Amino acid sequence: MKRPHGRCERRDAGQAPARRRLACLAALCAAAVLSAATRAYAEKFTIVVPGGGSIVVEISHVGPSGDLVTPSAPETPAFGPPTIFSAPLPSGSGARALGIAGAFTAIADDATAASWNPGGLIQLERPEASAVFRAGHEQDRHRSADESFQVGDDSFGNVSLNYFSGVLPFRAAGRNCVFSANYQEAYDFTQQFTADLTETSARHVQRTVTRTDTETKTEHYADGGVELDVTSRLTTRTTSALSQMLDANMVTALEFEQEGIIDALSPALAVEITPKFAVGAAVNFYQNSILPGRAIESRTQARYSGESSSRARLATERMTSGTYSYTGVVHWAPPVGDRPIAPAEGVYPDFSDTVSSASQDDTVFDGTYSEKNEYDRLNGINATFGAMWTVSRQLGLGFTIDLPWTAGLRQKRTVKNTVTTYDKTRSRVLDVTESTETRAEDAEFEFPLYWALGMVWRWNDRLYSSLDLSQTAWSQFAYQVDGEQKLNPLDGSPYRESDVDDCWAVRAGLEYLLVLAATEIPLRGGLSWEQRPAIGSPDPYYGLSLGTGVSIGKDPGKLILDLAYLYTQGDDVLGSLVPGQDGMSTDVRKHEVYLSGIWHF
Repeated sequence: MKRPHGRCERRDAGQAPARRRLACLAALCAAAVLSAATRAYAEKFTIVVPGGGSIVVEISHVGPSGDLVTPSAPETPAFGPPTIFSAPLPSGSGARALGIAGAFTAIADDATAASWNPGGLIQLERPEASAVFRAGHEQDRHRSADESFQVGDDSFGNVSLNYFSGVLPFRAAGRNCVFSANYQEAYDFTQQFTADLTETSARHVQRTVTRTDTETKTEHYADGGVELDVTSRLTTRTTSALSQMLDANMVTALEFEQEGIIDALSPALAVEITPKFAVGAAVNFYQNSILPGRAIESRTQARYSGESSSRARLATERMTSGTYSYTGVVHWAPPVGDRPIAPAEGVYPDFSDTVSSASQDDTVFDGTYSEKNEYDRLNGINATFGAMWTVSRQLGLGFTIDLPWTAGLRQKRTVKNTVTTYDKTRSRVLDVTESTETRAEDAEFEFPLYWALGMVWRWNDRLYSSLDLSQTAWSQFAYQVDGEQKLNPLDGSPYRESDVDDCWAVRAGLEYLLVLAATEIPLRGGLSWEQRPAIGSPDPYYGLSLGTGVSIGKDPGKLILDLAYLYTQGDDVLGSLVPGQDGMSTDVRKHEVYLSGIWHF
């Protein structure tokens, strides 16, 4: 019997399935590496909004493998304070006081005295009541050095009840005393801002991923009188190289609107210490406005649209090599019997494959982002102390201090976002992404200390002039969400990280009393210079005020009507209106009219 030629035949039989496994393994490796190399993420744009926040908006684009990479929900800003441009403005009270630019600390001789200097209440000799109404309009003309951040003019205003009070003089322990109950506007949050943003994004993504896989496998083959055990050791190295150009542009119309008033209910008491010296105090209970339509709210809306372009090239190279070894036995008929086949080793021929592809895809998109912040359950308390000193018949001095206080509140934020992606002809909707998020947290404001020193000089019975110097410690102004770090309300940065200086103000006024046969008509005027808080250094503002009035009837039952006009101007201010936008400034022009009515019982 002839010895079979099975060695080479069986070796070839073992190599054929091994090569099939080699090709299969290479394909699996290529698929895994291709997935890693072509992993893509949605393009991102950041819309900077007033107050230090930013909206990160993701848009769709076509990935290198031709699939649409869709966005996740936008990354919304962390909880922040409602005010965007400066601290909320303290509201002045009364047409008489504001007709002389608020230089009223050493005068404070009408029913609004509790808001200026509680010690001045002692000058009121009859019961009286007052009501004050305010109408204001502000125009902000913005400028920006960034051509992609287009700003223009914003106009806004409001009409509101500014003050209401009742005054009752009485005697206690042999001293003259005056009690008053007061409602007053404390802080005004009204502000608006609009801008158009043009943003572009160009990104070249280059990514190379290499993966090496090894397989060892032993298979048994039997054919006639020959049996073989073939062990294959295969190594596949797969390299995928991605080169992708992502271009996108987006135009955004940004709108910000904020409104709201903090009110205070303020019982006050003044006591005469000597005929020339009196002191007073008011306890202020702060709250959300008790009047309808004046809740503190801020709304941000961004409408955006644009297009995205993807240019991608992907090349994948697969190279597989391997070795094999085998042992076996040949079964001969008796009397020869089984004979082993000598062990042997070999090398498979290298197997390589290269695949490349290129793609070019364009999409367009529209989106809307809206964020609403509501602030309710606001409450806080502090005290105002004042003193009046009649130095002489001509000279009077006044001093008042308003203590710092903390306002607790509940902040609720609702964020809605919709992004619609189309093909480049807008004839087919590729994807619609919508999301809504609502979150509520407890928060608090820390409001600053304020003090004022005033002087009045009476030239005669009909003419007097007054001067006030005051400071507000805006460096103490802070905002904090429960469990989070304290923030600077002007730009949303960590507290004390940005410099905010305390602010000074100087106010001067003049009043002349025109006495007629049946009435008295005051003629008033005033000038003011004040600083308002800003990042870095305070913003300077200048003011002009004019006022007049008329008295009707005689006591008891006398009615006094006062009217005041205030003009406030700030040039190159609000530089930190939108943090991160260097070269931005604003010219502010504000007009206010106050109407007061005081009735003597």
